[in-house]
Amino acid sequence: MSTITDPTDRFEVPFTADEKQTLLGILAFQRDTLRWKVSGLSGTLLAYRHEPSTLSLGGLLKHLAVIEQAWVNVTFAGTVETPTWYAQYKEQEGRQDWTFATAADDSPEQLLAWLDEAQRSTERIVAETVDLSVIAQEKFWEGQEASLRWILLHLIQEYARHLGHADLLREAIDGSVGI
Repeated sequence: MSTITDPTDRFEVPFTADEKQTLLGILAFQRDTLRWKVSGLSGTLLAYRHEPSTLSLGGLLKHLAVIEQAWVNVTFAGTVETPTWYAQYKEQEGRQDWTFATAADDSPEQLLAWLDEAQRSTERIVAETVDLSVIAQEKFWEGQEASLRWILLHLIQEYARHLGHADLLREAIDGSVGI
């Protein structure tokens, strides 16, 4: 699941699926695009930052894996399983940018494993939830509630936003371009 070396290997989103499968399909395509953008890069290249930004491809990998687990597993499902990155998070508690700031210390394999873990967790939790309008168990942002539908759409938005960053970073590293 971790490596996508060719854009034609990305998940093929069905055009006529039901709502749940469409949302999961688009999310899978976004994850696969990120995997493609980081494919073949060493830890050093994943840590590359294009000044003046502090973003790196490794930081994006870690951030998106953590964000996905935080929204679906923690906020929506009430932490059905403790993510493997959780101990590292506790060490950095209170630091808003810990995913970006610490990613250079993680191997490419670890970063991709966290993305795989997030995907498996999301797919399992969403499969077990019949209705996308079910409200998350945990509240967020000043006590707001969110449905699973909103969370999935927010994750798609979050991946898409950061894939633009990934495009620019990968091009700066080795000239690779493509959608």
